[in-house]
Amino acid sequence: MSRENLKSAKEITGFRHVCIGLLELGPYSYQFGILWHVLIERPHVMVASKPFTLDGLLLLVLCKLLGIRLLWFLGGVHYADEAKIREYDNRGRMNRWFGKYNPKRMLMQKADGLIVYSEHAKRYYMAKGFHEETIWVAPNSTDTEALLGYREEWLTRPDDLAAERRRFSPTGQKVLFMLGRLNEERKVDVLLHAMQRIRAKGIPVSLVIVGDGGESRGLQKLVSHLALPDVFFEGAIYDERELAKYFMLSDVFVAPGAASLALKMAMTFGKPVITGDYGLEVHDVVEGVNGFVVPVGNVEVLADKLLRLLESDELMNRLGENGLATIRDKINIKIMVEGFRRAIFSEPNT
Repeated sequence: MSRENLKSAKEITGFRHVCIGLLELGPYSYQFGILWHVLIERPHVMVASKPFTLDGLLLLVLCKLLGIRLLWFLGGVHYADEAKIREYDNRGRMNRWFGKYNPKRMLMQKADGLIVYSEHAKRYYMAKGFHEETIWVAPNSTDTEALLGYREEWLTRPDDLAAERRRFSPTGQKVLFMLGRLNEERKVDVLLHAMQRIRAKGIPVSLVIVGDGGESRGLQKLVSHLALPDVFFEGAIYDERELAKYFMLSDVFVAPGAASLALKMAMTFGKPVITGDYGLEVHDVVEGVNGFVVPVGNVEVLADKLLRLLESDELMNRLGENGLATIRDKINIKIMVEGFRRAIFSEPNT
Protein backbone atom coordinates (compact mmCIF):
# COMPACT_ATOMS: atom_id res chain seq x y z
CA MET A 1 0.00 0.00 0.00
CA SER A 2 1.18 3.54 -0.66
CA ARG A 3 2.01 5.79 2.27
CA GLU A 4 -1.23 7.74 1.77
CA ASN A 5 -3.43 4.64 1.77
CA LEU A 6 -1.74 3.30 4.89
CA LYS A 7 -3.31 6.15 6.87
CA SER A 8 -6.71 4.46 6.65
CA ALA A 9 -5.51 0.85 6.84
CA LYS A 10 -6.64 -1.37 9.67
CA GLU A 11 -4.34 -3.66 11.59
CA ILE A 12 -4.50 -7.17 10.17
CA THR A 13 -5.52 -9.79 12.70
CA GLY A 14 -6.78 -13.36 12.60
CA PHE A 15 -4.45 -14.86 10.01
CA ARG A 16 -0.77 -15.05 9.21
CA HIS A 17 0.53 -12.10 7.27
CA VAL A 18 3.87 -10.63 6.23
CA CYS A 19 4.65 -6.96 5.61
CA ILE A 20 6.66 -6.42 2.43
CA GLY A 21 8.44 -3.16 1.70
CA LEU A 22 7.12 -0.87 -1.01
CA LEU A 23 9.57 1.09 -3.19
CA GLU A 24 8.04 4.43 -4.17
CA LEU A 25 9.70 6.37 -6.98
CA GLY A 26 7.73 9.52 -7.73
CA PRO A 27 4.22 8.48 -8.84
CA TYR A 28 5.30 4.83 -9.27
CA SER A 29 5.53 2.09 -6.66
CA TYR A 30 7.11 -1.37 -6.79
CA GLN A 31 7.05 -4.38 -4.50
CA PHE A 32 9.91 -6.57 -5.66
CA GLY A 33 10.06 -8.27 -2.26
CA ILE A 34 7.00 -10.34 -3.17
CA LEU A 35 9.11 -12.30 -5.67
CA TRP A 36 11.28 -13.73 -2.89
CA HIS A 37 8.26 -14.85 -0.88
CA VAL A 38 6.70 -16.55 -3.89
CA LEU A 39 9.96 -18.33 -4.65
CA ILE A 40 10.35 -19.60 -1.07
CA GLU A 41 6.74 -20.33 -0.09
CA ARG A 42 5.38 -21.62 -3.44
CA PRO A 43 1.68 -20.75 -2.99
CA HIS A 44 -0.96 -22.64 -4.96
CA VAL A 45 -2.60 -19.42 -6.16
CA MET A 46 -1.33 -15.86 -6.38
CA VAL A 47 -3.72 -12.89 -6.49
CA ALA A 48 -1.99 -9.67 -7.51
CA SER A 49 -2.70 -6.28 -9.03
CA LYS A 50 -0.74 -3.86 -11.25
CA PRO A 51 0.05 -6.20 -14.17
CA PHE A 52 1.54 -3.36 -16.23
CA THR A 53 4.39 -2.66 -13.80
CA LEU A 54 7.85 -4.19 -13.89
CA ASP A 55 7.40 -6.10 -10.63
CA GLY A 56 4.03 -7.38 -11.84
CA LEU A 57 5.50 -8.71 -15.07
CA LEU A 58 8.37 -10.38 -13.20
CA LEU A 59 5.80 -11.97 -10.89
CA LEU A 60 3.93 -13.36 -13.91
CA VAL A 61 7.10 -14.92 -15.32
CA LEU A 62 8.03 -16.44 -11.95
CA CYS A 63 4.55 -17.93 -11.46
CA LYS A 64 4.66 -19.48 -14.93
CA LEU A 65 8.05 -21.03 -14.24
CA LEU A 66 6.88 -22.46 -10.90
CA GLY A 67 3.44 -23.62 -12.08
CA ILE A 68 1.57 -21.24 -9.75
CA ARG A 69 -1.86 -19.99 -10.84
CA LEU A 70 -1.82 -16.21 -11.14
CA LEU A 71 -5.02 -14.17 -10.99
CA TRP A 72 -4.91 -10.46 -11.70
CA PHE A 73 -7.17 -8.42 -9.42
CA LEU A 74 -8.01 -5.56 -11.77
CA GLY A 75 -10.87 -3.84 -9.96
CA GLY A 76 -13.24 -1.88 -12.15
CA VAL A 77 -13.31 0.37 -15.18
CA HIS A 78 -13.39 4.15 -15.02
CA TYR A 79 -16.29 5.91 -16.75
CA ALA A 80 -19.60 4.60 -18.03
CA ASP A 81 -19.45 6.31 -21.44
CA GLU A 82 -17.88 4.03 -24.06
CA ALA A 83 -16.05 6.87 -25.83
CA LYS A 84 -14.46 8.01 -22.58
CA ILE A 85 -13.48 4.42 -21.77
CA ARG A 86 -11.70 4.07 -25.13
CA GLU A 87 -9.91 7.38 -24.62
CA TYR A 88 -8.82 6.39 -21.12
CA ASP A 89 -7.78 2.93 -22.30
CA ASN A 90 -5.53 4.22 -25.09
CA ARG A 91 -3.41 6.55 -22.97
CA GLY A 92 0.36 6.13 -22.80
CA ARG A 93 3.24 5.68 -25.23
CA MET A 94 3.01 1.88 -25.36
CA ASN A 95 -0.59 2.01 -26.52
CA ARG A 96 0.18 4.72 -29.08
CA TRP A 97 3.13 2.78 -30.47
CA PHE A 98 1.77 -0.76 -30.46
CA GLY A 99 -2.04 -0.47 -30.16
CA LYS A 100 -3.66 -3.84 -29.45
CA TYR A 101 -0.22 -5.46 -29.77
CA ASN A 102 1.02 -3.65 -26.69
CA PRO A 103 3.48 -6.19 -25.21
CA LYS A 104 2.42 -5.37 -21.65
CA ARG A 105 -1.20 -6.11 -22.51
CA MET A 106 -0.26 -9.34 -24.24
CA LEU A 107 1.75 -10.47 -21.20
CA MET A 108 -1.17 -9.60 -18.92
CA GLN A 109 -3.32 -12.01 -20.92
CA LYS A 110 -0.96 -14.84 -20.06
CA ALA A 111 -2.31 -14.93 -16.51
CA ASP A 112 -4.77 -17.65 -15.46
CA GLY A 113 -7.68 -15.34 -14.89
CA LEU A 114 -9.01 -12.01 -13.70
CA ILE A 115 -10.99 -10.84 -10.68
CA VAL A 116 -12.98 -7.65 -11.33
CA TYR A 117 -15.42 -5.40 -9.48
CA SER A 118 -18.46 -5.55 -11.74
CA GLU A 119 -20.26 -7.17 -14.65
CA HIS A 120 -19.45 -4.00 -16.57
CA ALA A 121 -15.74 -4.63 -16.02
CA LYS A 122 -16.19 -8.28 -16.99
CA ARG A 123 -17.73 -7.31 -20.34
CA TYR A 124 -14.91 -4.80 -20.86
CA TYR A 125 -12.19 -7.44 -20.48
CA MET A 126 -14.13 -9.99 -22.53
CA ALA A 127 -14.08 -7.46 -25.38
CA LYS A 128 -10.29 -7.41 -25.02
CA GLY A 129 -10.03 -11.14 -25.62
CA PHE A 130 -10.26 -12.67 -22.14
CA HIS A 131 -12.44 -15.77 -21.92
CA GLU A 132 -15.66 -15.40 -19.96
CA GLU A 133 -14.95 -18.48 -17.85
CA THR A 134 -11.66 -17.00 -16.61
CA ILE A 135 -13.17 -13.74 -15.32
CA TRP A 136 -14.75 -13.69 -11.86
CA VAL A 137 -16.78 -10.83 -10.41
CA ALA A 138 -16.20 -9.86 -6.79
CA PRO A 139 -18.17 -6.62 -6.32
CA ASN A 140 -16.13 -4.14 -4.33
CA SER A 141 -17.67 -3.86 -0.88
CA THR A 142 -17.07 -2.40 2.52
CA ASP A 143 -17.57 -4.62 5.56
CA THR A 144 -21.33 -4.24 5.29
CA GLU A 145 -21.99 -6.53 8.26
CA ALA A 146 -19.85 -4.34 10.52
CA LEU A 147 -21.50 -1.15 9.25
CA LEU A 148 -24.97 -2.49 9.96
CA GLY A 149 -23.76 -3.40 13.45
CA TYR A 150 -22.54 0.16 14.02
CA ARG A 151 -25.92 1.43 12.84
CA GLU A 152 -27.66 -0.63 15.49
CA GLU A 153 -25.26 0.67 18.14
CA TRP A 154 -26.06 4.29 17.27
CA LEU A 155 -29.80 3.57 17.29
CA THR A 156 -29.45 2.73 20.99
CA ARG A 157 -28.15 6.29 21.51
CA PRO A 158 -30.91 8.41 19.95
CA ASP A 159 -30.22 11.44 22.14
CA ASP A 160 -26.54 11.57 21.08
CA LEU A 161 -27.51 11.20 17.44
CA ALA A 162 -30.15 13.94 17.71
CA ALA A 163 -27.67 16.29 19.39
CA GLU A 164 -25.18 15.79 16.56
CA ARG A 165 -27.93 16.39 14.01
CA ARG A 166 -28.81 19.70 15.71
CA ARG A 167 -25.15 20.74 15.58
CA PHE A 168 -25.16 20.43 11.78
CA SER A 169 -28.78 21.45 11.24
CA PRO A 170 -29.50 24.29 13.67
CA THR A 171 -32.64 25.42 11.83
CA GLY A 172 -33.85 21.99 10.73
CA GLN A 173 -32.39 22.17 7.21
CA LYS A 174 -31.38 19.12 5.20
CA VAL A 175 -27.80 17.87 5.65
CA LEU A 176 -25.45 16.84 2.83
CA PHE A 177 -22.49 14.60 3.64
CA MET A 178 -19.22 14.24 1.73
CA LEU A 179 -16.46 11.78 2.72
CA GLY A 180 -13.06 11.51 1.06
CA ARG A 181 -9.60 12.96 0.63
CA LEU A 182 -9.69 16.66 -0.12
CA ASN A 183 -7.79 16.69 -3.37
CA GLU A 184 -8.46 17.96 -6.88
CA GLU A 185 -9.97 14.66 -7.99
CA ARG A 186 -12.82 14.94 -5.45
CA LYS A 187 -14.12 18.24 -6.89
CA VAL A 188 -15.32 19.57 -3.55
CA ASP A 189 -15.11 23.11 -4.96
CA VAL A 190 -17.80 22.15 -7.48
CA LEU A 191 -20.05 21.05 -4.62
CA LEU A 192 -19.53 24.35 -2.80
CA HIS A 193 -20.50 26.32 -5.92
CA ALA A 194 -23.57 24.09 -6.31
CA MET A 195 -24.54 24.86 -2.71
CA GLN A 196 -24.28 28.57 -3.48
CA ARG A 197 -26.80 28.12 -6.32
CA ILE A 198 -29.14 26.17 -4.06
CA ARG A 199 -29.05 28.80 -1.32
CA ALA A 200 -29.63 31.53 -3.92
CA LYS A 201 -33.00 29.85 -4.52
CA GLY A 202 -33.87 30.31 -0.87
CA ILE A 203 -33.33 26.68 0.16
CA PRO A 204 -31.21 26.30 3.33
CA VAL A 205 -28.88 23.32 3.41
CA SER A 206 -25.88 22.21 5.46
CA LEU A 207 -22.77 20.38 4.30
CA VAL A 208 -20.61 18.11 6.46
CA ILE A 209 -17.17 17.25 5.05
CA VAL A 210 -15.10 14.46 6.56
CA GLY A 211 -11.61 14.18 5.14
CA ASP A 212 -8.30 15.95 4.87
CA GLY A 213 -5.84 16.68 2.10
CA GLY A 214 -3.89 19.27 0.19
CA GLU A 215 -6.95 21.34 -0.75
CA SER A 216 -8.39 21.61 2.77
CA ARG A 217 -7.20 25.14 3.47
CA GLY A 218 -8.15 26.40 0.02
CA LEU A 219 -11.65 24.94 0.33
CA GLN A 220 -12.18 26.64 3.68
CA LYS A 221 -11.18 29.94 2.08
CA LEU A 222 -13.65 29.26 -0.74
CA VAL A 223 -16.42 28.74 1.81
CA SER A 224 -15.67 32.18 3.24
CA HIS A 225 -15.45 33.74 -0.23
CA LEU A 226 -18.85 32.30 -1.22
CA ALA A 227 -20.30 33.34 2.16
CA LEU A 228 -21.69 29.85 2.74
CA PRO A 229 -23.04 29.23 6.24
CA ASP A 230 -23.29 25.80 7.85
CA VAL A 231 -20.34 24.11 6.12
CA PHE A 232 -18.54 21.91 8.63
CA PHE A 233 -15.01 20.56 8.13
CA GLU A 234 -14.63 17.61 10.50
CA GLY A 235 -11.12 16.56 9.44
CA ALA A 236 -9.97 13.01 8.71
CA ILE A 237 -11.85 10.21 10.48
CA TYR A 238 -10.94 6.57 9.85
CA ASP A 239 -12.95 4.84 12.59
CA GLU A 240 -15.97 3.35 10.79
CA ARG A 241 -17.99 3.28 14.01
CA GLU A 242 -17.60 7.07 14.20
CA LEU A 243 -18.22 7.49 10.46
CA ALA A 244 -21.50 5.60 10.84
CA LYS A 245 -22.84 8.53 12.85
CA TYR A 246 -22.33 10.95 9.94
CA PHE A 247 -24.11 8.70 7.49
CA MET A 248 -27.05 8.29 9.85
CA LEU A 249 -27.58 11.98 10.64
CA SER A 250 -27.28 13.13 7.01
CA ASP A 251 -29.98 13.19 4.31
CA VAL A 252 -27.96 12.88 1.08
CA PHE A 253 -24.46 11.60 0.36
CA VAL A 254 -22.54 13.52 -2.31
CA ALA A 255 -19.32 12.51 -4.08
CA PRO A 256 -18.99 15.38 -6.59
CA GLY A 257 -15.81 14.02 -8.21
CA ALA A 258 -14.45 10.51 -8.50
CA ALA A 259 -16.93 7.88 -7.29
CA SER A 260 -15.48 6.13 -4.26
CA LEU A 261 -16.23 3.17 -2.01
CA ALA A 262 -17.99 5.62 0.32
CA LEU A 263 -20.96 5.38 -2.06
CA LYS A 264 -21.51 1.79 -0.94
CA MET A 265 -21.23 2.86 2.69
CA ALA A 266 -23.94 5.47 2.13
CA MET A 267 -26.20 2.91 0.44
CA THR A 268 -25.70 0.57 3.40
CA PHE A 269 -27.23 3.27 5.60
CA GLY A 270 -30.11 3.80 3.18
CA LYS A 271 -28.98 7.18 1.88
CA PRO A 272 -29.50 8.45 -1.68
CA VAL A 273 -26.22 9.18 -3.46
CA ILE A 274 -25.04 11.65 -6.09
CA THR A 275 -21.68 11.16 -7.75
CA GLY A 276 -19.58 12.20 -10.70
CA ASP A 277 -19.42 10.05 -13.84
CA TYR A 278 -15.89 8.83 -13.12
CA GLY A 279 -14.42 6.23 -10.78
CA LEU A 280 -14.42 2.51 -10.13
CA GLU A 281 -17.73 2.59 -8.24
CA VAL A 282 -19.86 4.69 -10.60
CA HIS A 283 -21.31 1.60 -12.34
CA ASP A 284 -23.20 0.64 -9.19
CA VAL A 285 -25.22 3.87 -9.20
CA VAL A 286 -28.33 3.46 -11.35
CA GLU A 287 -29.67 6.82 -12.48
CA GLY A 288 -32.93 7.67 -10.78
CA VAL A 289 -33.06 4.30 -9.00
CA ASN A 290 -30.56 4.44 -6.13
CA GLY A 291 -28.96 7.79 -6.93
CA PHE A 292 -27.87 10.22 -9.62
CA VAL A 293 -24.73 10.42 -11.79
CA VAL A 294 -23.60 13.86 -12.94
CA PRO A 295 -20.83 15.04 -15.29
CA VAL A 296 -17.70 15.70 -13.27
CA GLY A 297 -17.17 19.44 -12.85
CA ASN A 298 -20.67 20.49 -13.93
CA VAL A 299 -21.99 22.81 -11.21
CA GLU A 300 -25.37 23.38 -12.85
CA VAL A 301 -26.29 19.70 -13.21
CA LEU A 302 -25.07 18.88 -9.70
CA ALA A 303 -27.15 21.70 -8.22
CA ASP A 304 -30.20 20.56 -10.20
CA LYS A 305 -29.93 16.95 -8.95
CA LEU A 306 -29.44 18.10 -5.38
CA LEU A 307 -32.49 20.34 -5.62
CA ARG A 308 -34.62 17.45 -6.87
CA LEU A 309 -33.72 15.48 -3.76
CA LEU A 310 -33.91 18.32 -1.26
CA GLU A 311 -37.39 19.26 -2.47
CA SER A 312 -38.82 15.73 -2.33
CA ASP A 313 -38.70 13.54 0.77
CA GLU A 314 -40.52 10.85 -1.23
CA LEU A 315 -37.74 10.75 -3.86
CA MET A 316 -35.06 10.87 -1.19
CA ASN A 317 -36.59 7.93 0.69
CA ARG A 318 -37.21 5.87 -2.45
CA LEU A 319 -33.63 6.22 -3.70
CA GLY A 320 -32.32 5.46 -0.23
CA GLU A 321 -34.41 2.30 0.07
CA ASN A 322 -33.30 1.17 -3.39
CA GLY A 323 -29.68 1.78 -2.41
CA LEU A 324 -30.11 -0.44 0.63
CA ALA A 325 -31.66 -3.11 -1.61
CA THR A 326 -28.61 -2.85 -3.89
CA ILE A 327 -26.36 -3.64 -0.93
CA ARG A 328 -28.59 -6.43 0.32
CA ASP A 329 -29.00 -8.18 -3.04
CA LYS A 330 -25.96 -7.32 -5.18
CA ILE A 331 -23.03 -5.71 -3.33
CA ASN A 332 -22.02 -6.83 0.13
CA ILE A 333 -19.08 -8.44 1.86
CA LYS A 334 -20.49 -11.98 1.54
CA ILE A 335 -20.92 -11.66 -2.23
CA MET A 336 -17.44 -10.19 -2.60
CA VAL A 337 -15.82 -12.98 -0.59
CA GLU A 338 -17.75 -15.58 -2.60
CA GLY A 339 -16.38 -14.06 -5.83
CA PHE A 340 -12.83 -14.46 -4.57
CA ARG A 341 -13.57 -17.97 -3.31
CA ARG A 342 -14.86 -19.09 -6.70
CA ALA A 343 -11.84 -17.62 -8.48
CA ILE A 344 -9.27 -19.12 -6.09
CA PHE A 345 -10.77 -22.61 -5.92
CA SER A 346 -11.68 -22.93 -9.59
CA GLU A 347 -9.96 -25.62 -11.58
CA PRO A 348 -6.99 -24.42 -13.66
CA ASN A 349 -7.83 -23.41 -17.23
CA THR A 350 -11.59 -23.56 -16.56
